[in-house]
Amino acid sequence: MQFSAMTMNMFFPDNDDPKDDHRIIDMTVAQSVWLAELGYNPWYTDHHFRGPWHSNPMQFASYVAPLIPSDRYLGFGVLSIPFYHPVRLVESMNLLDQLTKGKVLFGVGSGWQGVEPTGLGIDKDYHASGRAGEDTLDTMERLWSFRNGDPEYSFSVGSNSGLIKRRIMPAPYSEPYPTLIRVASREEGLIKAAQKGWPAFLGTFGADLKRQIQLYRTTLEEAHHPQHVMDNCLRWCSFDWVGVTVAATDEEAQEREKIARAETMKIRTGYIERHGPTDGPVIRPARDQSRAEGYAAGGDMKSTISGSPETVAAKVQQLADVGINHLHLRFLGEWDGETRHICESSAELFAKEVMPRFLKS
Repeated sequence: MQFSAMTMNMFFPDNDDPKDDHRIIDMTVAQSVWLAELGYNPWYTDHHFRGPWHSNPMQFASYVAPLIPSDRYLGFGVLSIPFYHPVRLVESMNLLDQLTKGKVLFGVGSGWQGVEPTGLGIDKDYHASGRAGEDTLDTMERLWSFRNGDPEYSFSVGSNSGLIKRRIMPAPYSEPYPTLIRVASREEGLIKAAQKGWPAFLGTFGADLKRQIQLYRTTLEEAHHPQHVMDNCLRWCSFDWVGVTVAATDEEAQEREKIARAETMKIRTGYIERHGPTDGPVIRPARDQSRAEGYAAGGDMKSTISGSPETVAAKVQQLADVGINHLHLRFLGEWDGETRHICESSAELFAKEVMPRFLKS
């Protein structure tokens, strides 16, 4: 099993002083290196108008890449692909794939709603429907397959358009293109990912994990992909653990979780009071709530994982038993706050006491 960890979790700045940006960026670099040295693959979110490194995570990751052990991967959870010009996005992904010699994992999805799509010139209804993400991904596929000598290819996606006469440079290091991990909360998205030979995020928004894995594997086999494509899909199909706390005992872990949650909600509530609701596909809200309201209420932390190494390892084993080979973790505790020690302790205990049980010898 592979283990990845989100850098600074779902970071919200406690203040918006531009003079603080450099300190936060340095802190994020240091945490990335620390996580990698513990054995995790560092992952980054992609957001705009909050967090000083979020707005260009691929550039940030290219700085981190030479600082971490060479066998670690860098990941993105997720790149909000409608917010990019498809040519520039494919160029950037290919270059990072080349620089890391294929050790990069591109989670792809539509991204958050609210101020982000409107700030980047995307029609909010087109974005919210999911069509912006689907259209962008279709265009990216065409760009990856384009070869010199092919008929000209024109595209128009959202606010972006282009006419392609020559191949994208550089080519990706990986074939046929960098590793994509698709958000697949709907059945049609899951089937498409398997047919295309893409790994997927499974069990998102409360989806039936066992059913999804069965459907994904069946569709993958029916697609008759080459063995290396099958292997890559099964290696990187991902399950996201949001809100993980590990301590010496179950009781201590549960108490630490409460403390960490309280600080996270205090920071989040303060941010929302200053800037208004932050809408996004982080959680599935209750029927009478918008996503923004659900997120503001801490809905993404309803299904947390806390316990001793033995308790947490048993939960990891349940995932391994149904076929999950990549676990993506988000440790509770504000790295730039008073509960940093909870995040640090959890990540260290997991790396020391849980991770070795699932790594191949």
